[in-house]
Order: sequence, then structure tokens, then C-alpha cells
Amino acid sequence: MIEVRDLSIKIQNQHITKHVDFTIRRGKITSLIGESGSGKSMTVSALLGLLPIDAKVSGYVMYEGRNILDASVQEMASLRRQDIFTIFQDASNSFNPSVKLGRQLYTFSGERVGDTLDVFNEKMHVILDQLGLAWEVVEQYPFQLSGGMLQRCMIACAFYLEPALLIADEPTSALDMVLQKEFIQLLIRLNEERGTTILLITHDLDIVAEAAHEMAVMQQGTIVETGTVETVFLNPHHAYTKRLLESRF
Repeated sequence: MIEVRDLSIKIQNQHITKHVDFTIRRGKITSLIGESGSGKSMTVSALLGLLPIDAKVSGYVMYEGRNILDASVQEMASLRRQDIFTIFQDASNSFNPSVKLGRQLYTFSGERVGDTLDVFNEKMHVILDQLGLAWEVVEQYPFQLSGGMLQRCMIACAFYLEPALLIADEPTSALDMVLQKEFIQLLIRLNEERGTTILLITHDLDIVAEAAHEMAVMQQGTIVETGTVETVFLNPHHAYTKRLLESRF
């Protein structure tokens, strides 16, 4: 679905990523894993066309047969609106604290695909119920909900939109262990029930083991190992991957 090839990003003469190569296969959950500062989030920014204005980028991010690194600002905005949905680390930062959730959920989902408010209410009511959220949340403000409930609201938008690609950037880092597990199960449901392709960025190997089909290991701005989760876990080749796996125990 997406092929990242030879992706190098430099900011103020400092290399952030160097010759990054990995593939996000359609219908699979691919995990990009590495320590903080390894270049994961900047790689995601390149995929979304959201790199800082002073970033110098080279290489290829091939999507539907074209290099989206060459796309215009307007083309990337359209791609993010129609094909890609992103869930960030702390859901509270994705919401306006002074606007009720119903209005914001509509903006994130129904409005993006041109649905009327009535159509949105009907569809979202069913989705929220499926995710264990009462319809009353639409009348609440973000600060009235827990971090776990806000992340469920973001997942609800993903269920509504059924995007071609869902990017989840450290989505469980602000959640406790119980809520982390619940959220990961929702991602798995989205993949299995809707066939949604997911790029899951994390530093947690337990999450990778539970959710992902394939993985790419990143260290100091470079991909050092790729493969199916089963293959990499059973037979890691790179020393850094081996250290990560040993740190689980």
C-alpha cells in the first residue's frame, strides 16, 4: 500500500532519518518500533506531509503509484482528509476543550465525507454503542472525559470513516495498562472487521506482539530490521533488535 524508500530527513544540517526503507502492506497492521528520538514521529510527519518548513527531505513515499513527497500542500490536505486518519499520543490534545464532543466528532468524521448531521447522528450512535460509550458523551466537553474515553472517541471516528490507512502514533502512552489493552483490542477489531490498514508507532514490544502482523525496527534514524512479527521475534538479526527483545524479560 505504502512503500517508503531511501527516506532521508535533515533539519538544520542534522540528519533525523537516513535512507529509511519499509513497507506498509494493505490490510495489515505494521508496527514501527524504536526508542524515543529514533525518528519514528518524523517519519510519520513525512508520510502525512507535515514536516517542518525547514526540513530537507529526499527519497520516496509511494502511495497509489505516486511519490507523495512531491505532492502539493493542497493535495496532501485532500489525502489526509479522504484516505488517512491519525490518532496521536494524547487524545486530549486533539480536541478543543471549549467545544462539545458531538460537534468535534462530526467535524472529524461525518463532515469530512459530506454526511448530514442527521446521518452522522444515526451512524455515530451505533458506533459509540459498539465501543461501549454512551450517546451522552456528545453533550460533554473533552475535559469531562478520561483519556481512555477520548481515545475511544478517536477510534469511533476511525470506525466511521473506514480510512484507507490509520496511523496510530504512540496511542497508548497516556493510558494505564488496562486501558492500553482495551485500546489495542479496538485497533485489532478495526483491522479485522473493516480491513483497515494500520501503521502503529510504539516503543512497546508487548503491544507489537499482540497487535501487529509486520514490524520495522528503527534506531538512530535508520531502519535496522524488518519482517513479520513472528520471524523477527523468533530470529532477530540486528544487535539492537536483540537488545530490545531481551529487555522484555
